[in-house]
Formats: sequence, C-alpha cells, structure tokens
Amino acid sequence: MKRRPDDEGAVLILVLIVISVVAVVLGALLTYADTSLRTTINLRDQASAGADADGAVQAAINNLRNGTSTASGNCFGSSNTLTLPSFEGTTSAAVKCSSDPSTAVRIQCPSLSNCNRPGNAILTLGTAPGEDGLKITQPNSATSTFRVHGGIYSNSTINVTSGSVTASSGVYAKGACIGTIQSTPPPQCSSSAANPLGDDPGYAPKITTAPALQPLPACTTKNSVVKFSPGYYDDAAKLSDMMTNSSKCSGSLWWFQPGTYYFDFHNSGTNNNPLLDYGSNVWTINDGTLVAGVPTGTLSASTAIPGACINPIDNPNASGVQFIFGGDSQMVVKAGQAEICGGWNTDSGAIDPTKPPVAVYGLTSGTESTTTKTLAVTSVPAADDYKTATVADLGAIGGTAAGYKSTNGQLSGKLTVGVTPTTAIPVGSILKSATVRVVHHHEDTANADSLKVTLTPTGGTAAATTLIPGEKGGSSWYTDTTPVALTTAVNGLAGLIYAGTFTGAQIEVTSTVGDKNDTESIDAIQLDLSYVTPALRAETGCVTTGLNAGGCSVITTTNSPGSQFYVQGTTYTPKAALDISLNNLSEQVFRFGVISRSLQIKQTGSFAYIGPVIEVPDDAPGFAYAVYLTAYVCPGSATCSTTGSPSLRAKVAIVDANPSAPVAGKRQIAILNWTPTG
Repeated sequence: MKRRPDDEGAVLILVLIVISVVAVVLGALLTYADTSLRTTINLRDQASAGADADGAVQAAINNLRNGTSTASGNCFGSSNTLTLPSFEGTTSAAVKCSSDPSTAVRIQCPSLSNCNRPGNAILTLGTAPGEDGLKITQPNSATSTFRVHGGIYSNSTINVTSGSVTASSGVYAKGACIGTIQSTPPPQCSSSAANPLGDDPGYAPKITTAPALQPLPACTTKNSVVKFSPGYYDDAAKLSDMMTNSSKCSGSLWWFQPGTYYFDFHNSGTNNNPLLDYGSNVWTINDGTLVAGVPTGTLSASTAIPGACINPIDNPNASGVQFIFGGDSQMVVKAGQAEICGGWNTDSGAIDPTKPPVAVYGLTSGTESTTTKTLAVTSVPAADDYKTATVADLGAIGGTAAGYKSTNGQLSGKLTVGVTPTTAIPVGSILKSATVRVVHHHEDTANADSLKVTLTPTGGTAAATTLIPGEKGGSSWYTDTTPVALTTAVNGLAGLIYAGTFTGAQIEVTSTVGDKNDTESIDAIQLDLSYVTPALRAETGCVTTGLNAGGCSVITTTNSPGSQFYVQGTTYTPKAALDISLNNLSEQVFRFGVISRSLQIKQTGSFAYIGPVIEVPDDAPGFAYAVYLTAYVCPGSATCSTTGSPSLRAKVAIVDANPSAPVAGKRQIAILNWTPTG
C-alpha cells in the first residue's frame, strides 16, 4: 500500500518565503527609521540655524530702528557689520548691511521749505498790472473743464475765459478770479492775507557756472537718432535749422542725453555773436521728436511720446535732465514734439529730500562780463631790420628798446614779434575788440613817422593791415594804437577765440621815417583783447516783459497739427511766462508742478484728455533708503565672520519723516524681501 503524499515540503517553502519577506521589510523599515532619524536631526539643525538667522536679522532691524543712519553713512554706527557673539548659547552670528542703490526718497513734505515737490500744482509770481497770473482759454464754455491735481496760487489774477477749472486742492489769488473755478476748500480770491504758498521757493539751478560750449551733433541721415551732449548751447539758428523738415536729418529723434543743458542764445541783442547767423534767439522745434532724459527703452525715429523717458515720479533713480534758459533765449514747439524728463538732485551723493526734480529752469540771477587781456611779446621769431631785437627789449613798457636806423635811402624797417596768452580763453567767448599797441619814438623832429601793422593769428588768416600815422620825432615816447579788423571767418582772430583754439599771434610792424639817417626805436608791442566769456545770466529782455506789453514767453507751444509737449518734472521760470497750447494730449502736460511769472493755457478743439493737465504728486511715505541685511550663523563659535555661505538675506526699507535728519526710535522699517539662503 502506497503512502499518501503530505504538504510538509510546500509548507516549508512558504515559511521560508514569509521569513524572507519579513526580513526585507524589517530591514527597509530599520533603514528608513535611521534615515528619518538622521533627517530629523539635520532638519532640527537647519531649523535652529534658520531661527538664529531670523533672530540676527531682527536684531539688526531693531538696531536700525533705534539708530540715525543715513543712506550715505554706515548702518550700525561706525560699521556696516553688526557682530552678535554668543548670540544663542554657543552660537554666534553677524549681519552685514549693504545699501541698495535702486531705491531713493519719494514725496515727503515735513514743511514747504523741506519738501521735494512744490507746494502747489500751479504757482504764478507775477504782479504786473494787466497781466493775468493764470489765464485759461477753452473751446467750449459749456462742457470744457481744465483739471488740476493739487493747489493753485496766483500772486495776481486768475482768468478762466471759458469753460471751468477744477482743482483737487485750494485755489488762492491776490487779485480777482474771473470765470468758473471749483476747488476744496472754495477759491479764495482778491485776498491780501499772507500765505507762504504764494512765496517763490527759490530753487537753485544744478550748475553755478556756465558749462563748456558744445558743438551740434552731426546731422546727416533722415529718420535717425541724433544725440546731444550736456553743456552750453548758444546758437538758436542752427538748432532750428536742424529741426526742420528740410534738414538733412529731418524726421529724427533728437535725444538730449541725461545731464544739464544751458541755453543762452547770442544770435541777436546785446553781445550778439557776429559769427552766428544773425536773427532771433528763438529755438524752434518744427520737425521730429525731442526726448530729453533717461529713455524707457530703445529710442528710434518712431518712438512715441509721452513715455519715452523715465518720469521721476515713477522711478526716482533716473538722473534726467535740466534745461536751463538764460538771457532772452526761447524755445518754441511748433510742428515737432517734445518730452523733457527731469531727475532728482544727487550732488551730495544721495537724493536731496528738499529739492524737486526741476526739468525746466529759468535763471533769476547772473550776468555776462567783459574781460580785457593784454598779451605782451613772448618771442621774436624774425628780427628782420631790427636785427638786435629781443623779448627783453619789447616785452614790457620801459627799459631797453629795439632800434632801426634808416640808411642809404631805405626809410622803412620791419619787425615781427609773437604774442601768446598766459591763460586759455574759454571756448564760446565773443571777441568784442582787438587792439595793437606800439610804444615808440624817433629822432627826426621835422617829420612824423608812420607804422603799418599786420596781425596774423597762429594757424589762422591775417587781419587787414592798418596804419598808425605816427608822431614827429623827439625825446618823448609815444603810445599809439590801432584796432584789428574783426572778420567772421572761422579761422580769423574772433573765430579762433570763439572755438577755444587761439594760441597766440604774430604782429608785423613796419616803421617808416622821413630822413634816411633817422632812427626808429620800439619799446613795446602789445595786443589788447576784449571779450565776453560764457556765463550764467538771468533771464532778461522780452521774456521778462509782460505779455500784455509786447513781451514773449520762454516756452511757447502752438496748435500746429502733431505738436505735443510734456514736462516730467518741475517747471521753474519765476521771471518768465509760459504760453502753452494744448492739443492731442494723452496724459498730464506738466507733472511735478509749474512755477512761473505767468501761465497762459489755450486748450484747442482737438483736446480730448479728461485727466488733470497739471499735477503735483501727493505726499506719500517713501524710502529714505533701502538696505540688504545678510546674516551669517556660526554654531559652536564665540565669534562669526561675514565670509562663507550666508543663512538669510533680507531687504528692508527705512522710512523717516525727514530723511535728512532721522530721529532714533521714530523710524519705520518695511520688510521688502526675506529669503533664506542656506
């Protein structure tokens, strides 16, 4: 009888399988548990380090809050590093502070004298009888509304000839208010009450002396970008010729790069420059688009305004431009377009919280002066007939002299000398006169001598020869002078002085006597130059004359098709008027306020913009400055350095009521960014 097979073998196999699976699972679990334990320990260390870094940065913030640091100084007293030894048990920390150059002060006005914006959107300072301080003319008396964001103050009258004016703040006038004016509080007109809002803030220009004269950039290609450099421009005619539709670079974008520009035209009037095209001191933009300031993108002939340059309200870090006008210089925006973007004042290395970004400035002080320079003999390149002549003989009046004795019937003797200026004459100087002086005498008492003088500037063309009749002989020395004829040639004496390339001249003197045995002696030869140097000069002439008395405006815009004009920054022309026609607008024309003697606004029928045409920014807390705080944590160490890998980096903004005079404990700290870096 056969034995029945049983399941012992199969069971054994199953048991082995189960044991193997359990072993694998237990091994995996033990491995996971070990990894988890290690991870927990690591995370605990990281969390501890993160907490220490958080605490270190909080300590740094508290230090800043209770300090008086400024953007140009150290964050923590005498250092930019805050050391925290044994900050948490055996852990030390250090926090390094570094400034963020991309942030700056915004609109903060503790007082009118300590404010980086004007106190009004419109302030007119003129008081001449018959000239309105503010005059607004609109096309539709029933529906037209001229909107202003901010206050209005006129030291004379406000005349709304049609339509209405609405201001978001108060309206004040020392004279009468004519027309419909709405404001909160209601307008206060014909008021003699003292009000600091009506005072001239007296902003200073960004420069105190005239900058170097700049040549106009090349104008060769239509529809291009023509770049101007900061400096002094004195020729309205050439600027106007460039910006017409008949110029070689018509249709172009005229980019005035960031910096300060001084426009003091000398095409006409007192001290006009005969080297320039004589005409008027009016610069007319009659073609293309003018963009002045830091561009918001790549510029091209098709770049549209407004928005082509950075507005200081939107980005206070833009350096911008300042257009300064002197004398009776004027700018007219005719068929062209223009956008001028100002920038903040950073002369001290940081944003000045007391000065607005003035984009257009009319000078209130300064005058031109005439300089007289005497050039003595510095060389005797050719003694000619005066064979023993030296610089010592001819360089100064008095002392020794050079002589020539006529013999054998030759009655004339020639002497050539060189004169050199001891200091350079500034570029852009206008030569008013040049005179050669000769100190001489001869022996023949019966006859007079004569002197023929020719001046040739170094590297230039000779001036016309002039004749000095001379004197009868004797023991006395005579000083005779003769004017040098001034030409408009660029390589003539006046042209070389204007270009700043005048380095000296040769003077040829030919003396003639009446007796063949007479002796002519020359003690000195000198050249006297009288010239006007470039200078900042107050606005004068027609721009300072009332518009009702035949005056003119420093800036005029017309209603020509396509004409547009925008100023992104404060306009400050306290001695001059502005005459602005508005059409085809898409945003505010004057941002950051207008201060002028008189403001005349003409709103055309094509005017469709419904926002405020003129505005001044509202007060808004802004950054005095912002800093980066970088925390380093060093476990188990008594000290900690700011090298290696940081644990945390934060960006914080520091807000002061008066950024120029922080008060400890009264500051606000705004956290802009908080990023663990470990």
